[in-house]
Amino acid sequence: MLKQESSQYLIESVSGIRGIYNQSINEQLVQKYVLAYFRLFKQRDCLVIGGDSRLSTPVLKKAFIKAFSQCGVKKIIDVSTVPVQVCEYAVIRFKAQGGAYITASHNEPEYNGWKFLKEDGALLNVKQSELLIKQAHQICNPLKELTFTKQKTTIVNCHQAAVNNYINFILCRLGAQNISQIKKAKFKVLADPNGGSAIAVLSKLFKKLGVEAKIINNELGKFNRLVEPNQESLTYLAPKLHSGHFSFACGFDCDADRVELVLPPNSYFVRDMGSTVVSGNYVLALACEAILACTHGQIVVANDATSCLVRDVVKKYQAKIKEAETGEMSVVEKVEKYKSLIGGEGSNGGVIIPPIKCRDGIMTIVLILKMMAQRGQSLAEILETYPRYYSQRVKLTCTPAQSIKIKNRVEAYYKTKGFKIKKTHGKNGGLKIIIDKNSFLWLRQSKTEINTLRLIVDCDEREKVKNSLEEGEGLVKKFLLKN
Repeated sequence: MLKQESSQYLIESVSGIRGIYNQSINEQLVQKYVLAYFRLFKQRDCLVIGGDSRLSTPVLKKAFIKAFSQCGVKKIIDVSTVPVQVCEYAVIRFKAQGGAYITASHNEPEYNGWKFLKEDGALLNVKQSELLIKQAHQICNPLKELTFTKQKTTIVNCHQAAVNNYINFILCRLGAQNISQIKKAKFKVLADPNGGSAIAVLSKLFKKLGVEAKIINNELGKFNRLVEPNQESLTYLAPKLHSGHFSFACGFDCDADRVELVLPPNSYFVRDMGSTVVSGNYVLALACEAILACTHGQIVVANDATSCLVRDVVKKYQAKIKEAETGEMSVVEKVEKYKSLIGGEGSNGGVIIPPIKCRDGIMTIVLILKMMAQRGQSLAEILETYPRYYSQRVKLTCTPAQSIKIKNRVEAYYKTKGFKIKKTHGKNGGLKIIIDKNSFLWLRQSKTEINTLRLIVDCDEREKVKNSLEEGEGLVKKFLLKN
């Protein structure tokens, strides 16, 4: 469900609640959603609260703690500023019954929002999210309905314990042999958390792995570039790699679920691809191969906008791809269904590694370091062995109502030309036009950015990408003019 209240920016979806702080995002909305959460999940004696590094996060956290207390929560575990995966894992380790994480993820600093967690640490699933939003809309005056109990709520600060638990989880997943190999490789990494929550983990983790890391933009809450890590925001890192003899650079978003990689400008792979920033599809393919090594016949879950590159790479291990609708929880649900070792979305660099059930940009980096150490190769050398796929994407201004009509018209257009069509999650889901076995055009209304229609083309030929995107974008613009 995606909703815009009056003229304010407010997105309410399975990806969480997001808007501009002090406009659509405020204490009253927190109260409504906390009440709705407790209507859905009655037993909540112990909850975890955490968030990213936005300036508005501490204010919203106080509002959550107050509302949780008013609803009779006996114990609140405050993990403070940590990546979202650390908060999710804290729910598991501290045996809490759920919680909330305050973030607007890759949106810019003026935005904020939140995600509610279940007792397994995961976000609410699609049905639960829809029920939560429906319940919240039915609450007019939350102050009248909040239960004011005399019972005192215990608030425990567990920031460092949560960080240590998460780092130990990563080290246990790696195993002693892989840790030893990473240490022997003496990697040098340039990391840019951009004032985000990854700062809480990176230095300590890299030290445990024997990785020499230079961490820049490491003042919490100080954002020196665009929050979303992508080609536009991270290209500036490439010249710094050569001077510091770094293996690669990595950039995170505010809650560290997304990561993108940057290579030195002189590598053959960069020359072929035309960019020093590695596509998220290649990042996901690398992580999948690192996980699938020494396995056979596994299932990998990827969203429907993920490049055929990932399919080609996992074939080495006789693994199969199962597609999910774009969106973290859609991927998580299928990871659970198929008991997959890994899931992810090629549109960003975070991978899902159970039992943590959210994207994890930090784990992604660790898996890549593991593969580099095992093979004794640089990241660029490994990528050289991968097939070439080229992606381009655009964002167009489009309301949710317009997007439904436009997708119908785009679908009809390509059907008359004989193309195979795939659709996910009804009228509000994705539309995928299969150009050929290695190429597609995909479009879908964003559930994290207001009035945004995303178009992605992915092909194994560079010229085909350009032509297909021009055709798709032209169609959408033409149909928009007719609306």
